[in-house]
Amino acid sequence: MSPIEALLSRVSVPRVVEPKVSAEELNILLRAGLRACDHGRLKPYRFILLEGEAREQLGEAMSEYLHGDLVDVSEEAIEAAKNKALRAPTLLSVIFCPNDNEKIPESEQLVTAGCAAQLIVTAAHMLGIGAMWRTGNVTYSGEVSRILGLDDSEQVVAMIYLGRPAANLPQPPEVDPESFLTRL
Repeated sequence: MSPIEALLSRVSVPRVVEPKVSAEELNILLRAGLRACDHGRLKPYRFILLEGEAREQLGEAMSEYLHGDLVDVSEEAIEAAKNKALRAPTLLSVIFCPNDNEKIPESEQLVTAGCAAQLIVTAAHMLGIGAMWRTGNVTYSGEVSRILGLDDSEQVVAMIYLGRPAANLPQPPEVDPESFLTRL
């Protein structure tokens, strides 16, 4: 697969299965993320790997958020929240770590962290690894921040679910690029 073919065929893979990402594959994914566009070379991000029991701990934190946030939450909903972190054998969290820099605003740094996540997802596709970038309110919660060991200035940018595709990849929808383009 050429790089252009990879970019044009990448799709999110919502269902992935074992095996987890190998050490060699993880190294490639992280190295790809480290190539993100980065004004000032600040590297305003870091990565957290969650496998095995760490996913269960994340699931517990997710259910604690749900239980604490909603008064009338069902036991089924709490159990479903716990299981969300078990949807993939490997989870890779991209964490935004802003740098105090008078020339480079935090907004640019946040975009850089997002670019790192996108490069990881794209590299996963090129390696034949299924990837899905998932977030949501629970991802940004205090419960999840605590389990990930984030400090007050850090935030989750992406929770990337990784594994082997459970089914054939769908074809990406055709989108007319001109409909997104304004010519001046």
